[in-house]
Amino acid sequence: MTSPAEEQTEISQRVPSGCPVIHLDASAPLEAGAHWEKANELRETSPAFFNSHAQGYWVFTRYDEVREMYQHPEIFSSESITPWDPDPVYRFVPTQIDPPDHAKYRQLISRWFAPNAVNRITPQAHEIGRRLVADLAPKGECDFVSDFAMRLPTEIFLTIIGVPNSDADLFVPWVEDFFAGFGGDLEQQTAMGAALGGIRGYWEDVLEDRRHDPEPREDDFVSLLVNSTVDDEPLGDALILDILTVLVLAGLDTTRGQLGYLFRHLAENPDDRRRLIAEPELIPTAVEESLRMYTIIFGDGRKVAQDTDFHGCPLSKGDMVYGLVSGANRDPRVYESPDEFIVDRKANNHLGFAGGPHRCLGAHLARRVMQVAVEEWLKVIPDFEVTSEEPLMERGGGAMMTLLNLPLTWEVTS
Repeated sequence: MTSPAEEQTEISQRVPSGCPVIHLDASAPLEAGAHWEKANELRETSPAFFNSHAQGYWVFTRYDEVREMYQHPEIFSSESITPWDPDPVYRFVPTQIDPPDHAKYRQLISRWFAPNAVNRITPQAHEIGRRLVADLAPKGECDFVSDFAMRLPTEIFLTIIGVPNSDADLFVPWVEDFFAGFGGDLEQQTAMGAALGGIRGYWEDVLEDRRHDPEPREDDFVSLLVNSTVDDEPLGDALILDILTVLVLAGLDTTRGQLGYLFRHLAENPDDRRRLIAEPELIPTAVEESLRMYTIIFGDGRKVAQDTDFHGCPLSKGDMVYGLVSGANRDPRVYESPDEFIVDRKANNHLGFAGGPHRCLGAHLARRVMQVAVEEWLKVIPDFEVTSEEPLMERGGGAMMTLLNLPLTWEVTS
């Protein structure tokens, strides 16, 4: 075991004089908003830190540096995206594949989540949204996170994939357990592994079923993968399972988290809520502002692929870095009134969907799910408020942040 003195010696050898050193473990749940406050503090203190958490990694806090990190995968590899775990046991495809091979898999997948594909299932998305709201409205209360924010994106995701949306409840505990470990809580690694096994087991059954089809199924993503090739070679089962697993983890938890923060804002800011009711054409810009101001990505990790000096930080091959997206998206050097939610904010070039070649391929679907949620909810429940005697808590920023619960109430009308 390394002694504190040995740790200090190692850090002094890796970190140039004058570069601030911190110890930040962001995995613990905190009161809602605390992670953004911490990100603001770090960003305004220094553009870069060395974090002694885990094996140690560099943290870049401001918009320009984080964007530049995303734009240079030849330096900042996605081989690992969690800086406290340089050699993860999981493999996300195409998330953890670098260019040029990354493009081969991304092109295969992205057309399924392109605007035309999202438009195809939009009527069903509205039907799902209307049904879920109609079920909740007579109750006058709900835990928005578990009763709506997780259910809606899960059902819509399964619809666009081409499997029964009635399987939505199967995925909720798997996603929860995975992100408990993914976020840096080392005690949750066993549950994380079991969750991955559950998700892969589900898709193994679907994959086996599709392999027996005499012809490819229409509007069925697993069938597409079974009948696709990359470099003139069919996709193996392990690769297909990697792709399906990352789509579940990247799509369901993220949208759930984003919806929770957006609806908390609408509950606590009736002027914004009423404006969206009066001007529903502003719902898309309100969604973008939520993605900027309430970004669920505390930070995003990359593995250094070659020795380089990055804004005065000497990076060695194999080092881990962390782009503080939460700080970048509220950087006053880029955004006017960065800590203010502006419903009709223009030129909102945020990093809520990352950037560069690994920019989120599910961005179109996530936006549409959020727009459907706001539109269908406000039609039926225009006035609602947060009712909690205790402060709202959010999952640690080691993974994607999300409110642990969001109790909402409203007046029931006949």
